[in-house]
Amino acid sequence: MKLAAIAGVMSIVPFKMDIMKVFAEAKDYVHINWLNGAACTGCSVSFAQSADPDVIKILTSITVGNSGLPIALPDWMYVLHPASGSLGVELINDWINHSGPGKKILIVEGSMQQEGFCETGDKDFREWVKDCAEVTDNIIAFGSCSAFGGIPHAKGNVTGAISLQDFLREVGMDDKAEKVINLPRCPGHPDALLLTLASLIEGVEPELDNYNRPVAFYGKNIHNEQCPYRPFYDRGIFANFGQSEQGCRFKIGCKGPVTWADCPTRKWNDHTAFCIDRGICIGCAEPAWPDGEFGPFYTELPSLPTVLNIPVETWGTAFVGAAAAAVAVHAGRKALTKKKEEKGEE
Repeated sequence: MKLAAIAGVMSIVPFKMDIMKVFAEAKDYVHINWLNGAACTGCSVSFAQSADPDVIKILTSITVGNSGLPIALPDWMYVLHPASGSLGVELINDWINHSGPGKKILIVEGSMQQEGFCETGDKDFREWVKDCAEVTDNIIAFGSCSAFGGIPHAKGNVTGAISLQDFLREVGMDDKAEKVINLPRCPGHPDALLLTLASLIEGVEPELDNYNRPVAFYGKNIHNEQCPYRPFYDRGIFANFGQSEQGCRFKIGCKGPVTWADCPTRKWNDHTAFCIDRGICIGCAEPAWPDGEFGPFYTELPSLPTVLNIPVETWGTAFVGAAAAAVAVHAGRKALTKKKEEKGEE
């Protein structure tokens, strides 16, 4: 199964059987440990709303070879796992200490804060992540908070929140940091996680960009290559309020021109809509979000893109002028042709 081939289509539904087959034919049980740091648990909720195949089938119905165990039922996951308290701590430790067959995959949701701001069970969250990272085969940072720091990392935070990769580098685990697969967005998209898990289970490492994001999901610019509202931009037609207006959303703060993600084709909520359909892109898949050029959300980008080297703010006028000139040229040619026909000229 090629991750890029499946991820490149609008929906994973046509590949549902392929994905389930990958899960079912895995040679050994896959041990997944899902830890939550500084975040809102929105990424867990997003994954829980996987549509087709749905999360119940993924977590309980697809068994691994002859093990009789469900392929993706995590050894531990804060939000979906029925265990809690001391039993939860025991399950995490069991995952860390497990030395039998089967690949280990660590999923981290949420950013990493300075010591003392986030504790789980009987020790600081930083220690849990460090202990788990040391023994895992693959690490996935699911959601913008884990991948790049996200909202907890925004200007003014007092917890020193950083990304998972930065934390691993901070504690001297550069080799692990380099192999982290970042799946940003706020929240993380369930398709991206499901397909990445299937790829890793099959033993295929996805191609990553400069920010360790799979190119299959983050290889295209929203504004230049995917947005259905791009024709409005090219014609100089801009919305000044919201989705009730026709027009490109650039003037009301859309960050699509500086965002790389497949949201316009992947879509959300069982593939029914995406952010620009309901307002604007806020650029949540990018490392600098929500600061820098990504904030405030409803403010135009400070560096305006151009079309044919014409600034966007004058493009509408230029387009009208060019259109008028084209009409005049066409009319002139038509009149000249008609005149020649009347004179019998060739």
